[in-house]
Amino acid sequence: MTLEEIAFELELAGLRMEEQKMLLSSVKRSGFDAKLLDRKLIGMGYAPVFTIYDDEVVVNPHKRN
Repeated sequence: MTLEEIAFELELAGLRMEEQKMLLSSVKRSGFDAKLLDRKLIGMGYAPVFTIYDDEVVVNPHKRN
């Protein structure tokens, strides 16, 4: 994801400008890590935005029930 895409998602999530700047600075320093960024969002009281599809169940058609 680009910084612009991350900023857009943070804005849609409802973060204040100061919170957005803080998280974007973290991404600039450490790189984009979806799970870490979502943990920070949860710690700030927001819903996760970047890993919402990671927990989808993958169905294995070759596995017997």
